[in-house]
Amino acid sequence: MKRTLILIALATLSLAACKKYQDVQPAKKMAKSKVIVKAQDTIPDQAGFKIRLAKDSDNRDETMISFDHTASINYSAANDALYFPGFGQVSLSSISGDGRNVAIYTLPYKPGMCIGLNVKTKTDGDYWLELSYAEKMPHDMHIWLRDALLKDSADVCLESYHFKVLKADTNSFGSRRFSLVLKQAEPQ
Repeated sequence: MKRTLILIALATLSLAACKKYQDVQPAKKMAKSKVIVKAQDTIPDQAGFKIRLAKDSDNRDETMISFDHTASINYSAANDALYFPGFGQVSLSSISGDGRNVAIYTLPYKPGMCIGLNVKTKTDGDYWLELSYAEKMPHDMHIWLRDALLKDSADVCLESYHFKVLKADTNSFGSRRFSLVLKQAEPQ
C-alpha cells in the first residue's frame, strides 16, 4: 500500500513537471512519420570483449573493450587503463580516440564504429588475433578485424585471423595495420 502511494505521488509530480514545462514552452506540432527502429541498435553498458594477439601458447597479450554510454572515446583515467608494454614477445593495445595506447578501453557504442589496434612483436613470424572473451554482447553483433595491409577482413566472432609480421616491413605491424569494426548482422 505504501509503495503504491509513493508511485502515485511520483507519477503526479512527473505529470505536474511536464504540465509546467508545457505551459512555458509553446506546443509544437510534429509531422507524422514512419520510423523504423532496429530491435537492437546499441550495446548494453558493461558489455565487452577481449582480443588476443598470440604467437604460440606462451607468447600472447590481450586488450579489453568495454562499453558505457556515458564514457568518452578519449582516454579517461576513470574508465580506461593505459597500456604498459612488458618484456614479452608480443604486445597488443587498443587506441583511444585521442591516440593513447590502452589495455582497457571503455567507450560509448556507435553503429559501425572503428577501434584501432596497436600490434607489436619482437620477431618475424606467424601470429594470430582472436576473440578470447565476450560478455553481454548482443548475439547479432559481429566484430570484424580489418587488415589495412592486406585489404582483408574477418569476423573474429567466427574465426581467428592469421597473419605474418616482417620486422623489415613497418606496415606489417604497429598502429596502422589493424582495426576492429562493429557491425550488426543484417536481418535475413
